[in-house]
Amino acid sequence: MPRELCIVEPPPERGHSIITLLSLAQFQGTLSTPLKEHSYPGSHVDQQVKERLLASIEANRLVILIGAGLSMAPPSQLPSAAAVAADCFDRYTAGANPNLDPALRENLEALAEYFFARNTLETVFISRLVPWQRFVRPPNAGHAALADFLTTRVVAAALSSNYDILVEQAAWNYGARLTGALDGDEANVHAASHSPLLKFHGCAIRDPKATVWTKLQLNQGALSDRIEKSRTWMQSILREKDLLVVGFWSDWSYLNEILGNALSNVSPLSVTLVDPSTSADLEAKAPALWTLAHKPGVTFSHVQASGHTVLDELRRAFSLRFLRLVLRAGVAPLQSETEAPCQPEWLEPPDLDAESLYDLRRDAEGVPAGSPATRREPDNNELLGFFHLLLRRAGATPVAGGYEIKGQRVRVLNGAGQILSRLRDRFQEAPVLNSANVVAAIGATDLATPGNVVRSGRSGDIIRPAAQARWVDFRDARQLLDV
Repeated sequence: MPRELCIVEPPPERGHSIITLLSLAQFQGTLSTPLKEHSYPGSHVDQQVKERLLASIEANRLVILIGAGLSMAPPSQLPSAAAVAADCFDRYTAGANPNLDPALRENLEALAEYFFARNTLETVFISRLVPWQRFVRPPNAGHAALADFLTTRVVAAALSSNYDILVEQAAWNYGARLTGALDGDEANVHAASHSPLLKFHGCAIRDPKATVWTKLQLNQGALSDRIEKSRTWMQSILREKDLLVVGFWSDWSYLNEILGNALSNVSPLSVTLVDPSTSADLEAKAPALWTLAHKPGVTFSHVQASGHTVLDELRRAFSLRFLRLVLRAGVAPLQSETEAPCQPEWLEPPDLDAESLYDLRRDAEGVPAGSPATRREPDNNELLGFFHLLLRRAGATPVAGGYEIKGQRVRVLNGAGQILSRLRDRFQEAPVLNSANVVAAIGATDLATPGNVVRSGRSGDIIRPAAQARWVDFRDARQLLDV
């Protein structure tokens, strides 16, 4: 059976869309119930495409390759290669050499080669001219999505040509300990705690003097060894995988050439390219990668779209699927108690942004803000799903952070196997993160004893704010909310 190609082209006035490619065999039977379309503003992703991409995630076959284009999106807005070259050129000509060839001003590779030829690439160019401070910016939605995917092992790996630490920073913001690997050996070590992030051209924080700026560096001893380890690892990780390329085909031609050579013997099942440039421009900039993507047996598609938006929509799709599984776990006990069928609308998560859905996933895992979500799949917790469905059956309105019902704002946590008072102590969050009146810790055991003999604090106390919500277990939550 041939692999299927699914292409979604948006009408010209609607902006962008996602293209993804998977085998039909992968898709069949992966999702027991079709997903429903949501009305998330700005979403133009065909529902069938979302389902097939989720099937790739299910099979642990998705690898994401990111480049400079991702980090140029707001609010990150990192400089392009041409902008970095101009900055370095202007600083150098203002001081050391006002007669430097103007043709080098917007050609980063040629400018790096100028310093390499004079044996000053590390001491002058990298150490004194590169505007590293311009790489210190907030992560965008695409970085947040990648951080989520790596810490939950939603993707098999991510490969990055970027020096910035915005993916790592996004993970740290969630409380995850994620470290970028500089070669294949490090990637194997990091795989024990999260899916690897291989930064095959170096890092602005970890040994910036060893970052790669020109192919002329590749014959240097230590750097050559590092690139070879990365090449071997990439060839291994990409075999029989679906490759999603986001913002990589850049104006840094040597980066494209290096990666193209590294992947020359790799045959991924599919290559999906997300980049706003035209196909003709992409082929001209990266002929080796273009050849890889068009090998016999490799299905290729190009979608002219913003990478950070595509990743954000993919993250939403994953989160919605995760939360549907939480709800569906409660169907059997609900129908057993009520002797009536569960209504389909009760099984749909709220139509929220990716960050709000991430918060709901953390609550379904039972982890507080400041700790990351780590699960690809939720626990098959019937009691948790049952309580969600009881609220929905009683007319509760799903909102960011939980529900509104009968004048109460209710947050629902997975408290399975925990003591209620100790769980409450773990969730000492900033008041803005928890505006609920009631926190229902489903599965927790209420021993009616304090979890901590240390003074709990006062309302408004900036050192240890007291919890304002009423914490209850499953039984007391049912009685309190009459569900």
